[in-house]
Amino acid sequence: MEIKHKIQFGTTTDKLAKKVLTKEKIATSSLYDYYCMNLKETIKENEYASILDSHGREVCIIQINKIEIVEFQNITEEFAIAEGDGNLENWLRIHTEYYSLLLEKIGKKLTGETKLLCEWFKVYQSEEKEKAL
Repeated sequence: MEIKHKIQFGTTTDKLAKKVLTKEKIATSSLYDYYCMNLKETIKENEYASILDSHGREVCIIQINKIEIVEFQNITEEFAIAEGDGNLENWLRIHTEYYSLLLEKIGKKLTGETKLLCEWFKVYQSEEKEKAL
């Protein structure tokens, strides 16, 4: 097994990492523009990634099961729940602000047509690291 990626979630890093361990979070999304501009390394199905806490320590290893490119306006309730945000309304509130800030850094604006890379994953390996969070 080769770990090709390290993932450290947005602004509530430790909370989201813990949700991965408890399987409340089985998906994540990121801006497709960042991959197109080579600001992020492309991740592929069946690859492995380390989930990191806010201190850069590995919490667990995940395996990517499925990847889709989805427009922001087409995110579903099902995906919002899989991402650990509870419901679509909450997901939209969190991600509108977060993605707007990231897009501003590269001179773009968030629209309904903004493409997201949506990834579904499963925890492949987790040690007793949950206690540290």
